[in-house]
Amino acid sequence: MIMRILVVGDFLKTSGMTRYIFNVIGRIHASDFQVDALSISGKDECKGQVKKMGWGFYCVQAANNNLLRHLVQSFIFFKKHAKDYDVIHFNESALWNFLPIIFAHLFGAKRIILNSHNTYFATEGSKKLYVVLEIMHRIGKWLVAHVVAQNIAVSEEAARWMFTRKTINRHEYKIIVNGIELEKFAYNKEQRFKIRKSLKINEDTFLFGNVGIFNARKNQLRLLEIFNELVKRNLDVKLVLVGDGPIKEAIVAKISELRLADKVVMTGLINNTNEYYQAMDGVIMPSLNEGLSTVLLEAQTSGLQFILSEGLPLGNHIDLLVHEVPLSESNRVWADVVEHNMNREKREVFGSIMQKKGFDVELSAKELYQTYLEER
Repeated sequence: MIMRILVVGDFLKTSGMTRYIFNVIGRIHASDFQVDALSISGKDECKGQVKKMGWGFYCVQAANNNLLRHLVQSFIFFKKHAKDYDVIHFNESALWNFLPIIFAHLFGAKRIILNSHNTYFATEGSKKLYVVLEIMHRIGKWLVAHVVAQNIAVSEEAARWMFTRKTINRHEYKIIVNGIELEKFAYNKEQRFKIRKSLKINEDTFLFGNVGIFNARKNQLRLLEIFNELVKRNLDVKLVLVGDGPIKEAIVAKISELRLADKVVMTGLINNTNEYYQAMDGVIMPSLNEGLSTVLLEAQTSGLQFILSEGLPLGNHIDLLVHEVPLSESNRVWADVVEHNMNREKREVFGSIMQKKGFDVELSAKELYQTYLEER
């Protein structure tokens, strides 16, 4: 008997959540599974990739663009389709928008899985908005706890953010990490040479990178200020920014303001991020918040020095590579930590280390597969 699964997520090319869905769920090649995707971002930019995987595709208006339309479309969708699925897998950053999960339950969803991907709100806005979101998030946590059959999180921090204290205390959740393709991200000297040559970067130059959506939460404007401190010290350094997003113009303006045009490369959206990791020597990530960053896992697999904000989820990290700095510290202090860790370790060994730590995507896919089969 074919098991029907609905995967609910943002399905955006720049989204870590979407990368998780494609990397992990996309690896479940079971002949008795039929998967559909529901995009809650209001965009269909991943529709082609979804269809290529053999999945069905649906889309509703984004909640942060038009909440009423989002709720009406979600209500109509689940009224029509909720009973069609054996599992509805909600991938969420927060629970302020909890009604779609309630709709799925009310209209007969057989089994609901809630998957936490973050430790704060992905929505950007004013302090007043965050107060409202926090209240709704707390209400959502309590209500959703009564209808969800299985809780999953990418890290312990993401679990505490999304689930009730009762759920946490009773350990009524499981951690399934953002597994990655270890062989793809393991250090490759040939790829390093190729990318550096294309970027016209000398081997002696220490190349820093930052990978992800350009937005306030990822804090690339602060990153440029930190990097500028390194440049002022006459260090042989460059920076590559991989990604795109709503603050791209502000980033370009900041690069111009700091006169870093000859020091910073912007790649836009690319499909070979793994090759760019090989060209890098380190990553600087002063993010305001994260779930368990896929970039952190990928970079460690490539053997990169990784300097990030204190308090972000680290998972089972490699101490030799990962270095925390409080966001409250000055750009000068950040630059001190970065400069102190401008060394190149024997990068070939870290792929196998990450495998031993349990970050193989095949293991994550196997764990999720078993979760889908529970209570079948």
